[in-house]
Amino acid sequence: MNFNKFTYAYSRHGIIGFFNVLLGKIGLKKRLTTPIDKVIFKLAEHVEKLSQNIIQSGVYSDTYIEVNKKWSMHDTSSKLLGLYEKEVQDQIYQIQNSANKKNYFVNIGAGEGFHLIGTLKKNFFEFGIAYEIDNSARELLKKNMRKNDIVKFELLKKAETNFLEDKIFINKKLEKCLFLIDVEGDEFKILHKENIEKLKNSVLIIEIHDFVESPEQLLENLTKFFNLHEFTTGSRDLSKIKILDIFHDYEKWLMAQEGRPKKMMWVVCVPKKLNS
Repeated sequence: MNFNKFTYAYSRHGIIGFFNVLLGKIGLKKRLTTPIDKVIFKLAEHVEKLSQNIIQSGVYSDTYIEVNKKWSMHDTSSKLLGLYEKEVQDQIYQIQNSANKKNYFVNIGAGEGFHLIGTLKKNFFEFGIAYEIDNSARELLKKNMRKNDIVKFELLKKAETNFLEDKIFINKKLEKCLFLIDVEGDEFKILHKENIEKLKNSVLIIEIHDFVESPEQLLENLTKFFNLHEFTTGSRDLSKIKILDIFHDYEKWLMAQEGRPKKMMWVVCVPKKLNS
């Protein structure tokens, strides 16, 4: 068992943080809440009612999404407001409006489908492939797909270390795929040297969970085939989201947050041959 998450959670949130990690490790969905959690959850309920589950701004605006609250309610508001992982949204948009445009979107750790459905709704890709380990998230993803009238996708369970051998890739050339990988630390397992070499002609966007494992070796392996661009969460403009006009300033910023334990890092990997 990896004890880094326990240590980190305890250092940030004390005994509540420690027990929340423990609950997750033994497979329970229940989490202990703090007073600030309760405020965030109440605000999320208001945003759901006001938005009617329609994303209010950003690249995925006007997309219907029901957020998987069994995973977390901390990011419900930011997803419905269109602010969630805005930098990732922008990266996908830029890639799909460039000479490096891809045909297929492979979302490993798709959750309820925020990125997958948002991109397919906007016709960024011809076809979507989702990997999601959680049963409730998969069911919600399928519901969200139906609500948005999206049929060109394949839903799979866990991405194993040999996932590139899955049947779905037989007729999908890897060089025509954009991979978004957010697997809570399992990026260090599935992106081993053999898979990285197989993916050398794909474009990758990876969320790096450096509190689970040091990313140095992974990044070193990636640099053999890719040019890397690192980015993190930037600023947010709340002034143009009309449903926020009735809320206090502190409430707006609680709705904009994404419930992250620390400043996170993503890396975009572009094949070196594309820049040669």
